[in-house]
Amino acid sequence: MTQKLGDWLRGKGKVTEEQLQRALHDKAFFGERLGNSLIKLGLIDEDTLGAYLAEQARTRYAPALRLENVPPEVLAAVPARLAAKYCIVPIAIEGRRLHLAMRDPKDLIALDEIAFLTGLPIEPYVATEFRLIRAIDRHYHISLGTKTIPVAPGPPEPSRPKGAPRPAAMAQPSSEPEMGLDGLPLNADPGDLDQPFMDSTGGAPPPAMDPAEPVPVSLEAWRGRAEAPMENQGPPPTSGRGAVAPAGRPARRTRGAGAPADSLPAGDGPPARPAPAASQPGPAGAEPPRPAATMEALSSRLRQAETRDEVFDAVLDFTVDQFKRAALFVVQQDRVLGWSGRGAGLQPSRVRNVIVPLDRPSLFVFFRTGGDYFYGPVPDLPANAKFYLDLGCPPPARVLLVPLTITDKPAVILYSDNGPDASMAPDIERYRRLLKKAALALEVLILRNKIMMV
Repeated sequence: MTQKLGDWLRGKGKVTEEQLQRALHDKAFFGERLGNSLIKLGLIDEDTLGAYLAEQARTRYAPALRLENVPPEVLAAVPARLAAKYCIVPIAIEGRRLHLAMRDPKDLIALDEIAFLTGLPIEPYVATEFRLIRAIDRHYHISLGTKTIPVAPGPPEPSRPKGAPRPAAMAQPSSEPEMGLDGLPLNADPGDLDQPFMDSTGGAPPPAMDPAEPVPVSLEAWRGRAEAPMENQGPPPTSGRGAVAPAGRPARRTRGAGAPADSLPAGDGPPARPAPAASQPGPAGAEPPRPAATMEALSSRLRQAETRDEVFDAVLDFTVDQFKRAALFVVQQDRVLGWSGRGAGLQPSRVRNVIVPLDRPSLFVFFRTGGDYFYGPVPDLPANAKFYLDLGCPPPARVLLVPLTITDKPAVILYSDNGPDASMAPDIERYRRLLKKAALALEVLILRNKIMMV
């Protein structure tokens, strides 16, 4: 469990209770982090704060000197955009490992993206935030900006003689709390602050279920609850794209095997969606419907992509045009990490918090058994139940998973579903083509970055 900075310093005998209270008052007034206030008041030095951060992160500390003297070829390994985005600075390349100073060494998304682009394993270090900001400004010439320091109120208004006119009324101050340099209210309880490596979104994602609502005992019970309001809407439209997998047996295709009897015909055209009734005009001021995504437009977008995020955004935008929900998950050695998502009920911040271990049965272990895609109902497994609880949406009738492979290894998995609607069978070949194009775009980005390192 993370220990608060004040408790750690008192336990180490670095500060007294009186000194800590003085620093807390300074912090509350200027809106700084407690560590900054302690250093400014001369109560601790920067290396003491670094030792605390390293102990909490369970990694090594990068002192100021290591951030100042960085060879140009090492700086070229990390693009300036990513250095500013994640507040990171590369400090060395030793033994084919990239040593990286970070504000948060537990940021798995940052570690994965840098390792992906450089092709090097990452050795994370922790560094103080103000040293990282100075190093990014110095090496990459990018200013991460500053915030205004709140000032103390002025002297009280002098007394006026009776009958003297009152000055014009000043504008009433906002009812919102005054914010400090760290983006936190100045009147916040200091005991609740200064926890390192906390998610900026405020911790755990909001619950997707009413607290008074009973937890479903199985995936089938959960799915039935989600479908209940739709019982009076009539049967779902049929698709004519071919048969789908039976409810109890998901379609699975192994690499190199022939197409199964119930496989779908290949083609470039998207599956037809039922058109809205002409007698139901849209609401006033509604945006016109987006044009259908085409493979040609996607190819052009991927060709112009300059970052991994732009490639992934293009894949999600294309997929969610055909499905109600779509998400991407980055594959690591022993787990799958959520990257982002689109569609009904999917919040990107929640998707980023999803972690699925690969050492237990789940939807995502299909590629370890030789399959190159999965389409079918969600198996009623504990790992799958937790997966949909973390996503904040009920399990769909059927799900499609297709891996994006680079050098014959799955790097990313595309997830998509149509909620309770099981009538539209997807065109598997269409999404294989999509991910092949995306894989080529990512390989181009990797090669561009390696050119800068030579």
